[in-house]
Amino acid sequence: MHILLSVPQEEGQLGDLVAAIDGVLAREGVPGPVAHDVQLVAEEVVCNALEHGRVEGRGHEISVGIGIEDGLITLEFRDDCIAYNPLERPDPDLDADIAERPIGGLGVHLIRELAEEVSYRREEPHNILRVVLRTETHGSNA
Repeated sequence: MHILLSVPQEEGQLGDLVAAIDGVLAREGVPGPVAHDVQLVAEEVVCNALEHGRVEGRGHEISVGIGIEDGLITLEFRDDCIAYNPLERPDPDLDADIAERPIGGLGVHLIRELAEEVSYRREEPHNILRVVLRTETHGSNA
């Protein structure tokens, strides 16, 4: 099963995109905890695109392709913002005092922890981030 969702890249549209993704996952019978992980990933990816890639005064589009097969959920996020590879960010120092840590990086760290696979590529004029998660939670027996 593959679908493609596309919305204008505006902060107010994030809720619509997440709701559409949730609807697809519910129809496909994806367990609640996994759907929650997908929601977290989607929110983080879209927020990163808005924060780091948006050009003021210019409209942008973000699309999410969703594929569910063979026990895997594949999300492909595509936007037409300036080039930004979130995977180039260094991992946060989780042992450092919170007051000493630089801001940022925790969302990408979370995505890496939840996903089986994360990859980025640039196909002008698009950033493409691919995130693969299992349809079963890590602690369940499939």
